[in-house]
Amino acid sequence: MEKFIISNEANCKYCYKCLRNCPVKSISFSDNKSFVIDSECILCGKCIEICPQDAKNYLKNVDLLTKLFGKKFVVSIAPSFFAHFDNPFKVIAFLKKNGAIVNETSLGAELVSKEYRKFGKSVISTACPVVVELVEKYFPEKLEFLAPVLSPAIAHAKILRKLFGDLPLVFLGPCIAKKRELEDYFDVVLTFEELEEILVNIDTEEYPDPPYPTNGRYYPITSGIVKNVKLENHLIVEGIENIKDFLSRLKKLDNNYFIEMSACVGGCIEGPATRKDISLIEKRVKLNKCIEKLPKSDVFLNLDVNLNRTFSNKKKEMFFSEEEIQNVLNSMGKSDKSKELNCSACGYDTCREKAIAVLSNKAEKEMCVTYLIEKVSSVSNMVVEETPNLIIISQNGKITYKNKIARLIFMSLSNNKVMELIKDIKDNFLKEIEINGKLHKFLAKRFILPENSGEVFILTDVTKQLEQEEKMKRLKIQTIEKIEDVLNKQMLLAQEIAGLLGESIAETKSRFMEFKKFMED
Repeated sequence: MEKFIISNEANCKYCYKCLRNCPVKSISFSDNKSFVIDSECILCGKCIEICPQDAKNYLKNVDLLTKLFGKKFVVSIAPSFFAHFDNPFKVIAFLKKNGAIVNETSLGAELVSKEYRKFGKSVISTACPVVVELVEKYFPEKLEFLAPVLSPAIAHAKILRKLFGDLPLVFLGPCIAKKRELEDYFDVVLTFEELEEILVNIDTEEYPDPPYPTNGRYYPITSGIVKNVKLENHLIVEGIENIKDFLSRLKKLDNNYFIEMSACVGGCIEGPATRKDISLIEKRVKLNKCIEKLPKSDVFLNLDVNLNRTFSNKKKEMFFSEEEIQNVLNSMGKSDKSKELNCSACGYDTCREKAIAVLSNKAEKEMCVTYLIEKVSSVSNMVVEETPNLIIISQNGKITYKNKIARLIFMSLSNNKVMELIKDIKDNFLKEIEINGKLHKFLAKRFILPENSGEVFILTDVTKQLEQEEKMKRLKIQTIEKIEDVLNKQMLLAQEIAGLLGESIAETKSRFMEFKKFMED
């Protein structure tokens, strides 16, 4: 079932581009339907970004925010907010005008950074929900490396709840994955794109701000977390493929490294729900300028907020025997390793992965391009071979192919002789050919193959059909002649009967007149 990323079946053209680009292959193409498998999806948003047909999008809840307008509610804005909007302070003013108390998620980031500094071992940052989902669902053996600390957004939600009680909490950010991560902590979770849909008649308005964070505002850019944590030994890993590669090799790290991980290269300012009309550099410049303008405060909320976090193994284990996998491969024509092309055209990196997806009901064999081509070719060849028409293909005046019936009929003739017999054929031409002393009549069709790669002659043997037509014609003539003969005989008979009847009536009348005269006398 799709919960956060939804598919538009009408737009999907089955190009498999989304599947090719999905880092965890959580998209199913089965039973002529394409959908995202929510339990396997890490909500990186890649499928939405790359689909050329707009067949993928995320669930939007704009109306949930507009319903709060006119009431008091609290908004947590992710620090990348200042890199996304051209006039971020006007946007904040608009929110305030409609009842919002606006606060920065960066406040939670500073609390989290403080926690990160406490660990005396190598840990991976857990600010990025996509990274956490990836580890829990696909690298559960690396859960021990995740820092057991809440993300800045969740930490901020806890702070806001303590400060503002039961007021509705709204989160605004650049990330689709936040919708799942924060659904139990915020009443409304929207992206910047969703906020843009309702930004109208923005007016600046003075409003007293709560305490301002400082370094936490750098969280959405590369090395932003490291800048906050201020640990000497650190690594930065960006991009899901790089993260997957790192995790697959990770066993242990000495020297207590802090590992900053971000699914989006460039940080949160390059999130899937951020603007794409300006470059990463421009976004960083915008963010830095806004940070310089924002007031700085040494005030820090010393609230008793529990930032501990636990993680769980969410990996879906599916086991298939080697025999089952091989059976699928064989059914796709991959009977040996040389036929496993691993071309990724279907979306899967290897043919074995594709076979496992078929067994998992996530894919269909027909998604394999080479299998489909071979299947279509096989069917085409069978149709050509088994058709009752004679099919002959020639190139440069020499026969290169004859189907089964053509081989049978011209069995006693060489290819050169056959070519000589058919070379004068024209399209829709009735051709008479003597074979083994018997005259055959063929209705012929002739056409050129694309790119002048040869000529095709299709000969339909109409000998029996023409003989049958001639026989029927003769039969019709004979039948008509017999009917005319019978009619003529019946007419003569009728004339004879009429003559006899006339004589009898005349004689009867004569006798009657004699009787009448006798009676009168």
